Amino acid sequence: MKKIAIALSGWLLCLTAFSAVAQTPASDAQVDKLLEVMRARQTLDAVMPQVAASQQQMAAQMTADKQFTPEQRAKLDRILEKSMAGIQRAMAWEKLEPIYRDIYRQTFTAEDMDAMIGFYGSPAGQKLLEKMPQLMQNTMAGVQKLLVPMLDEMQRDIEAELQAPAQP
Repeated sequence: MKKIAIALSGWLLCLTAFSAVAQTPASDAQVDKLLEVMRARQTLDAVMPQVAASQQQMAAQMTADKQFTPEQRAKLDRILEKSMAGIQRAMAWEKLEPIYRDIYRQTFTAEDMDAMIGFYGSPAGQKLLEKMPQLMQNTMAGVQKLLVPMLDEMQRDIEAELQAPAQP
């Protein structure tokens, strides 16, 4: 019985030690390496022109039915420029990098980080990163095919409800 207890306690000690090793927190160096192999900064730089274009498109949609004087148009353009400058300041890599580092460190263990660095550093991982914008675009197009009919139906329902006579 004593031998079983010793063996069991040895096994539990090994299990505890293994569990502690398996939960090693990720280091800043690991997170930095992962962000490097994932091309996080380059991705952010590539997204900013898309954010600016999206902002311009949204402003154009919001003002499509309005006529502006040249002064009003200039004022609107200045507002959009100021807004985009604020977005660029808020989303600057120097501000986002410490946030990314904290998020990755809180979310993943050192072992997770090593595995992701290995994957994203591999040709397959780099190919995934290269194809990710196209994947996201295709995903959005696919989801849009599902949502547009639903949104159209919802719009018809709302219009019908608003046009219906009030129930006493």
